[in-house]
Amino acid sequence: MTTLTTIRPVRAPWLRAARWQLRSQAAVGAWLWATMAVAATVVVGLLSRFADVEVSIFQFSRHGALWTGFAMAVIFCTAGLAAHVASGLTRAAFVRATVVVGVVVGVVYALLAGIGLELEGLVYGANGWSHVGSGGGVDPQHGFDPPSGLGVVPGLALSFVAGQLSGLLVGMAYYRLGGWWGTVVLPLTLAPIYLVGSPSLTTGQLQLLAPLDLSAPAAAIVSVAVLAAAALAYYLLARHVPIRSVQS
Repeated sequence: MTTLTTIRPVRAPWLRAARWQLRSQAAVGAWLWATMAVAATVVVGLLSRFADVEVSIFQFSRHGALWTGFAMAVIFCTAGLAAHVASGLTRAAFVRATVVVGVVVGVVYALLAGIGLELEGLVYGANGWSHVGSGGGVDPQHGFDPPSGLGVVPGLALSFVAGQLSGLLVGMAYYRLGGWWGTVVLPLTLAPIYLVGSPSLTTGQLQLLAPLDLSAPAAAIVSVAVLAAAALAYYLLARHVPIRSVQS
């Protein structure tokens, strides 16, 4: 007599943590993008009544997306590690989950920004309004034409992923090194945000590599290298980090 046993695939431990983090990020992201979309709509509506509409308003959503992603990464890194390890999972699984979630969320945020700019461009085009970036934002020479909103997605994806990884680095540095040294190394842990970008679309922050005037392919290569280095540094900080006891 043969006994048939149903074998279920074993889900990788890091996927369990990633799923929980993605659900939390999705809830925050839904509120974030809905709020920014409503705010941009209201501002455009008011400008059309009382002033000339000359620049993209939704372009400023990149600030909210970048720094909200950064803050969420810090929170997940510092608040989730102890619970993750206490549930029997490894630090390596935690690192993989947080990095993968950071990349996914960064890319999704960039897609949402591109779609929003595309829709805004259509509205601007229908009304004969200029759809370009403001000073210090999008380079007016590479301004948004109505059909080109999605063209900003690659540059924004790199920037938003940099914000996520920088948040993980900042959080883990404070968690492992303490407040004093965590603050001392801030120039390093924040560096991905200021090193990663696009030659035609800045993040609104100081661009440390701007004086090099890199071509788009070169900027992409440098950005990916910086992101990989940030992920490696985060792993090295987290792989043997002592778990702090949670006091009630």
